[in-house]
Amino acid sequence: MVNHSKKTYMLVACDYGPVGNGRQIELAVAGMVAAGHRVCVVLLSSCGGLATRLQAVGATVCVVNERSAVRVLVTFHVAKIIRNEQPQVVIGWGVETAIIVGSARFLARLSGHSWRYIQLVSQPSLTVVEAAMVARADQIIVMGESVLHACERMELLQSIHFVPPAAVAFDEMIDRELLASQIGLDPGKKWTLCVAPLIAQSRIDRLIWGFDQMAVARDDVEHIVVGSGQLLRRLQRRAWIEEVDDSIHWFDHLPILPSLFRHVQLILQSGTVAYGGCLLEGLSHGIPAVVIDTPTSRDVLGDSNAGILVPTDPGSEFARRATELLENEKLRTRCASAAQRRAEEMFNKETSLGKLLAVLDS
Repeated sequence: MVNHSKKTYMLVACDYGPVGNGRQIELAVAGMVAAGHRVCVVLLSSCGGLATRLQAVGATVCVVNERSAVRVLVTFHVAKIIRNEQPQVVIGWGVETAIIVGSARFLARLSGHSWRYIQLVSQPSLTVVEAAMVARADQIIVMGESVLHACERMELLQSIHFVPPAAVAFDEMIDRELLASQIGLDPGKKWTLCVAPLIAQSRIDRLIWGFDQMAVARDDVEHIVVGSGQLLRRLQRRAWIEEVDDSIHWFDHLPILPSLFRHVQLILQSGTVAYGGCLLEGLSHGIPAVVIDTPTSRDVLGDSNAGILVPTDPGSEFARRATELLENEKLRTRCASAAQRRAEEMFNKETSLGKLLAVLDS
């Protein structure tokens, strides 16, 4: 790896779980530290468990909000940390950080301290207001083709860089029987996994219909849903009405989630979520996926055989293809091999980190 002069980089981000954005932050921070840089991460929320993972790879972590929701009032606290740490570069990770980092930069300029502002965007659904906030950055990093196209439509092209995300398997390993006892699963059944924020925009409500249809064909499947949000109670009630609630295990966050990937048979994603929720981690572990065809899921799966992209209509197609993958061992094996190849070829860790460091050092 190329030697880089030691700099102080600061990331401003929400407290994510160990997959999706959380995994990308962890890999990026580990790479920056390994390259000899000093890294400080400011977390605008809590309850995701990211702080512990980042400290383990050598970052300094500051949590400025004990709640799960981001508050604009933390801007002054963030500005103070930036003033104390004196970073050369500040990276806002996720569009929800743009207004805080942009405001902190304005405050810094009033005090005579300047730094380069880079904004990373991981989802394509930019509104006009969000685009205006992102446009304040000196440079923009996108981690998906669909996000790049969205920025093109918003004319955010002056200093935009495409950095592919990384797909890396977890080292964590817990025995299936022990794992099942810890989180209340049946070790004798097949497990599916969905990771997503339980909010209206993610369209995760389609999952319950899929679970109901799958239960008609198979009664040996349990579903793990990891996420939180205002849809939770509604989804649980719908599951109860459809009489599939006994097969669903809900977790707002799951610290041992990384260990699940060696035991899950199928990843399901019915909504629009950054990185497909846990699709990248699924690729690296060779787990077949059935997902609704959205720009974000296509960023990960493309037209490969690593999983099955399903149209929104008819709704029964999602459950039908998921059941097919569970029942067809040869198809599942082919998808698993294709998933691992795609992870290595399209989402190689060294390639991703090399491009990220090139942008940061430019």
